[in-house]
This record gives sequence, structure tokens and C-alpha cells, in this order.
Amino acid sequence: MHNTETDILIIGGGVTGCALAYGLSRKNHKIVVLDAPSPTNMASRTNVGLIWCQSKFLHLPNYAKWGFISSNLYPELTRELEDLTGEHIDVNYTGGLIPTLSGEDYDNRGAYIDKLREALGEYPGCMIDRTELEKKLPGIAWGPEVCGAAWCEADGLIDPLGLLKVLRLSLPKVDVTYRQTLAYDVQPQNDGGYRVTTKDGIYTAPRVVLAAGLANRRLVQFALPTLPVFPDKGQVLLVERMPFVMPIPVLGCTQTFAGTTIIGFKHERAGHHIEVDPASVATEGTWAMRVWPELGAKRLIRAWAALRVMPEDNMAIYSRLPGHPNVTLFNTHSAVTMAAAHVRLLPDFILGRELPEVARGMTLERFGIAC
Repeated sequence: MHNTETDILIIGGGVTGCALAYGLSRKNHKIVVLDAPSPTNMASRTNVGLIWCQSKFLHLPNYAKWGFISSNLYPELTRELEDLTGEHIDVNYTGGLIPTLSGEDYDNRGAYIDKLREALGEYPGCMIDRTELEKKLPGIAWGPEVCGAAWCEADGLIDPLGLLKVLRLSLPKVDVTYRQTLAYDVQPQNDGGYRVTTKDGIYTAPRVVLAAGLANRRLVQFALPTLPVFPDKGQVLLVERMPFVMPIPVLGCTQTFAGTTIIGFKHERAGHHIEVDPASVATEGTWAMRVWPELGAKRLIRAWAALRVMPEDNMAIYSRLPGHPNVTLFNTHSAVTMAAAHVRLLPDFILGRELPEVARGMTLERFGIAC
């Protein structure tokens, strides 16, 4: 088996791993990304692609701030990636909407936004009534129950597979090596570096980045017996193409750039079970037809389920491993939303510096793990 030496070895070539590799490329290190071959592109294949900041994480205000920081960094990043690769990225920085189906829901969401605004010091969003909602998306005939929506100008939508494609295309242009191979384990070496055994050979590096989603639970075992993340099951419905009428994404019922509509918002703790539960997705479809009745007359193309990576407290994990300051761990269920922050603001952390101040509470220490 061949032995490849590098400065930084990143295990995981999804959106998070590629974003970190691209960001690190500016730091003049030799970088190799190892990505397990998969016909489904793992999480990116089942991701709606929302850049979503609104109405989230009141109980974790710094994580809420982190999302807004990433959203603000996104336009510059996508322009840069397009210029570098010559590829267009489908993306809308047009804000986002959460429709409400009752006065009670409208009032509750408004109260939550008020509390977020107080906790964050500012909040670029508000509640809007049905008249204003119809002005924002005039091509949609909203259901009679829709009384308004929560609106946030920091939200948007990006094609997740397009983002992943362009990130991967960018890597050779910035001298990052990308290889498809399955990493079996990580082992510390006597010289202070690390040895990673893969299906195709051995890789060694003084620094290792673990960005392999749920597989991180296996890869950390040289330092930790368990990792506080679990598979979070989501189920979605895909409706046939329609004329494009949703330049502003709607949470739970989002029209893609290709004109299809993805319906889904569930979070289920079901282990590694990824079979579609018809009764479960039916509730989402019923909700979507109350919001946008036209969907009820359209053809359902398919339904599928997939697993997200979810830390136990829902907040991202950015951490060094105990006893291994040169191994950094990244687990977040918001890989698309946080991608711009990962590119711009986390490479220095991988190289031994502190996390950005707003992210310093996101290490394993919050779970009682010394690192």
C-alpha cells in the first residue's frame, strides 16, 4: 500500500470538508481531502439548500449570531467561487418566509422574533400580514388559512449539489488534492503525527480534520469512546415541475431552481432507519397543500428519507480532541448555512488559534469533555 504524506489531512469531502479545505488553501499548506465514495453525495443529495437564519436558536444566541455572520459572508464567497471555476451557482439572496396558518401561530412567531431581537441586539426580520406576503410572492395563490408569515432578509436558497460541485472543482485550482477513498481509522504516531488507513493506502499528517459527518463517531475512537452526535432523520416529498414562482424560499415547502417543489421539515430520532414512513410524510404534504393548494393537483414524483448529523444539543461542534490538539472535529447539521463562515473564519482554528469569539462555546467542553 502506498504512503502519502501531507501537512493537513481532511477526512470528509462534503460541503463542510470542502469548505474547510478551500479556506485552508490560503494558508500555504499541503492539503489532502479524503472522501468516501458514494452514489448519493450523502447529506447534500437530500438537502433543500436553505441558507437559513431566522427564528432559530433563541436558547443558543451565539449560534444564531453565527448563522447571520455566515449569511453575510455568502455573496462574496459565491462570486469568488464562480470566478475561480467558471461555473454558475444557482443562489438567491432574497430573504425567506415561514407562512402562518392561524392568528395564534402568527402571534407566537412574532413573540419569538421579539425575543430573538432582544437577545441578539438586532434582527433583520419581522412578521408580515397576508397582503404583504402576496406582494412578495404574487405568483402563489395562498390557501385561505394563510394569514401572514415570518420574514427575514438574511435568508436565501442555494442549490446544494451546485455548491458542492463548485467547491470540489475549486480544490485543484488552489492546489488541494481531493481523493475518493474510504478512511477506516485514525491512529496517533510516536512522532506526534497521525496515520490514516484507507481502502487505497496510508496517509500521514501532523494535523487531521474530521469532517466526515456521522462517520466521525468511528474516527474519534482513538481519543473518545463516544461522540455526542446522533442521526436525525428527515423525510421529504418532491412535487413535479411547475412554472417558477418562488424567488423567495418558503420554509417546509420550497421550490427548487429546476421548478420542482420539496416538501419537508421533520426531525425524527430513528437510529439509522431511512425507510419512508408514509403516515409521517402525509402530515407534511397536508400542511403544504393548506399553504399552497395548487400542489394538491400536481404529481408527486418521489419521497425519500435521509439522515442529518445532529449534535445532542443541536449546536455545531467545533473542537479539538482531548489530548490531541492537532486533531479538529467538525459536526454541524447546518453545513450549507454555515459554509461561508467555515471557509472564512475556521481555518485559523485548525492551525492552532482560538475560535472566533462567537463560536468559543461550541467545543466539546460543553459536554464535559476536556479539550
